[in-house]
Amino acid sequence: EEKTEWGQRIGWIYGSVTEDVVTGYRMHNRGWKSVYCVTKRDAFRGTAPINLTDRLHQVLRWATGSVEIFFSRNNALLASPRMKLLQRIAYLNVGIYPFTSFFLIVYCFLPALSLFSGQFIVSTLNVTFLAYLLIITVTLCMLAVLEIKWSGIELEEWWRNEQFWV
Repeated sequence: EEKTEWGQRIGWIYGSVTEDVVTGYRMHNRGWKSVYCVTKRDAFRGTAPINLTDRLHQVLRWATGSVEIFFSRNNALLASPRMKLLQRIAYLNVGIYPFTSFFLIVYCFLPALSLFSGQFIVSTLNVTFLAYLLIITVTLCMLAVLEIKWSGIELEEWWRNEQFWV
């Protein structure tokens, strides 16, 4: 940071749980460009949570930081015209991600509620509904396969990540 243009104009943004996202947002908001750098060997090594408790603490920190971003001046809806549309969408996704948990909770409880009430969630099953359901399911499976291939991780590692997510 010291004695660099980046350090003088932007610098690392402190005081946030998700300081890396806020720093990136401010850089992009001021018109800076970022590039993805792939090195021959790992440039940085970090630690990842290895048990559910650590994973839940990490997710809670990220969610707290994302809500903080959404309700601050770093919200992508308030970005300058210099920020590109896809960047806005990406930063908006970071800000609204924790709020998707409400829909996930409803999604998880509706089947149980329908079992106890005796009322099925969908009034009638028709071909259109089943076609949509099949298309969405196949699309999600294809995205998962593409994600595995693109990232170069092993199937077992991906499955472990899915278990943590659930």
